[in-house]
Amino acid sequence: MRNIDILKVLVSSRALAVAFILFAFFLSCSEEEFLKEEPLDFLTPENAYKTPEGIESGLIGMYSDIRDNWFRLANQAHTLHGNGTDVGYDGETPGGQRFLTNYETSVTPQSPEIRDWWNSAYRNIQSANVLIRAINEVDGDLWKNDAQKNSLLAEAMFFRAWAYRLAVILWGDVPLITEVIEEAKVDFIRTPKQEVYKQMEVDLTFAAKNLPARGHEALPGRLTQGAAYHLLTEVYLSQNKCDLAINAATTVIEKLGYGLMTERFGAQNDVLGSGDVYWDLFRYGNQNPPLNTEAIWTIQFEPKLELGGSDHYWSGIYGPRIFSLGAAPDGKPAFIKTFSDTLGRQVARTRGTNLVFYDVWKGNWDNDIRNAEHNIKRNFYYENPESEYHGKKIDLSDYAPGSRNLLKDTTNYIYPFFMKGWEPIVQATIADPNRGGGGAVSTDFYAMRLAETYLLRAEAHLCNNNDQIAAAKDINEVRGRANAIPVLPADVDVDYILDERIRELYFEEWRILTLMRTNKLIERTRKYHDNPMLPGANIQDYNNLFPIPQSEIDLNIESEFSQNPGYN
Repeated sequence: MRNIDILKVLVSSRALAVAFILFAFFLSCSEEEFLKEEPLDFLTPENAYKTPEGIESGLIGMYSDIRDNWFRLANQAHTLHGNGTDVGYDGETPGGQRFLTNYETSVTPQSPEIRDWWNSAYRNIQSANVLIRAINEVDGDLWKNDAQKNSLLAEAMFFRAWAYRLAVILWGDVPLITEVIEEAKVDFIRTPKQEVYKQMEVDLTFAAKNLPARGHEALPGRLTQGAAYHLLTEVYLSQNKCDLAINAATTVIEKLGYGLMTERFGAQNDVLGSGDVYWDLFRYGNQNPPLNTEAIWTIQFEPKLELGGSDHYWSGIYGPRIFSLGAAPDGKPAFIKTFSDTLGRQVARTRGTNLVFYDVWKGNWDNDIRNAEHNIKRNFYYENPESEYHGKKIDLSDYAPGSRNLLKDTTNYIYPFFMKGWEPIVQATIADPNRGGGGAVSTDFYAMRLAETYLLRAEAHLCNNNDQIAAAKDINEVRGRANAIPVLPADVDVDYILDERIRELYFEEWRILTLMRTNKLIERTRKYHDNPMLPGANIQDYNNLFPIPQSEIDLNIESEFSQNPGYN
């Protein structure tokens, strides 16, 4: 088995390690004698985390939990990436009641999605706290050296900060928990977010110092110093600590061995007729260093491993449901079996807005490689030799007037498809051939890459006395790789950076977090969210923070646990 697969195998075999972590979280018995017992014949954090090897297993469990909750199970997390913002809405049921279709009715203290995100974030925090305590309690003689101990401690502290990043952006003031919770607790308080950020800085500063350098991580997908500095940049930006944000980003960009990929590399798979370096960034097998100097942290997926494979469904969520188009204009089936370029079977749960598909490309439509047909597939063709339309481009105007449901056609069946989320032909051969036409993908997913670090530093330059010249220079590093016309300093503002993030990071970034952090969610959703059934998603002024789950408030009976404004 290739070394690159080892972490993927370990992460896929996560259940036991996660069970160790969750035991402490859900332990609620109050009998003192029971709590003093030392279990010898079953695994718990008390006896599993007494060695560096046990700690390592627990950390692998955390990688697995984060992968499955935030990057694999798209039905839970995909709305963080697009829906209900300036970049997307539910194309499958634009007039339905799904989460973030209508803020006023779906973003409530009773929303199951919000409850699940809260629980997932605090499960990660508890898991990290269990590991941090265990690392500090391991017999000192068992460590090879201080560097081994501190490296594992740095991973756990990074994960705690990573989970708090989600919590503090979504909910503002949240309970700051740095100790293991071992029994039922009903007196939590909401800690001011400034104190939460302070703890995140402590965790990430330690992580940045003690995580391995790029290229020295134990396995692909394990954290390195670059990930800590990248997240630290965002933490500083969230507090308007502009100079510190610039310094953290500069460390990633200039001092740790990263670099934007500017030449074609790795597996190219130019099945759509052409390709470029941006296309290559998202091909199967191209995500991990040393091949890829742009990748900072990648979430690992792998099909058909001996101990079980894995995939994610982002392509299925974002892609148009073209297989449901039905008949060609002559009444014959538009498609038979599959498509020549194996576009899979998508469900259109997140359809891009016109801002994403058209507006941000104006002025660079033909030269920006990120908008090339192989990167954003805009043209689809009938595929049925029995139809006179076989091989012709699908054009809805060819149908008889009134014969089509235009809403379904344009929001669900046909719209531009960002190919960064799909692996034509390859996905049908590397995974189960019987599922080759599905929407699941086994290509590794970027949690962080250097292009975003440049855009974060550009944002920090604006924060720092509105230094548009320095901001434009960073943005143009990203645009230069894409062959886009350089932006003039006078044209750079936060909205321009947010547009550039669409061009570079659509499908990758957690858009709602970016907009909440920059205080742009309300303004840009009202301006660009063009769901034809509910423009603007009925977003309210108070939606820049989400409500605390009502279940958390109800359980917290021994102290005041206030709700965010607007949700009472």
